[in-house]
Amino acid sequence: MRFLIYAVLLSAYILSLLEAKDLVVGTRVNNLLISTEKVVYSAIPLIRRDKDYTYIDSKRRIIKGIIARDLSRTDARATVTAGGLGATNVTIHFQSERGGGLNYLVLIFTKNT
Repeated sequence: MRFLIYAVLLSAYILSLLEAKDLVVGTRVNNLLISTEKVVYSAIPLIRRDKDYTYIDSKRRIIKGIIARDLSRTDARATVTAGGLGATNVTIHFQSERGGGLNYLVLIFTKNT
């Protein structure tokens, strides 16, 4: 019984280490994918990297969902700084952990018409 408790606690700890900080805004359910882009920025030791990604829809479609998935599963962060849901553009600010790089997949959705 004690072994089972330790195994559950160890697996919960490992899963918490693997949890990344993905950005999910809005919804992708019943929506059309209009943009898929990778944001990759190399690491520099002891330096925190910042990068802005801007998407402007040429067809002026309204954004209904944004997903920025951290493919490296690090402690990097992504935040929407301009535009976003209800707009035709979005700017996402990425910030890596100290000494780490950025490896994100950005998906943008609009209303399925």
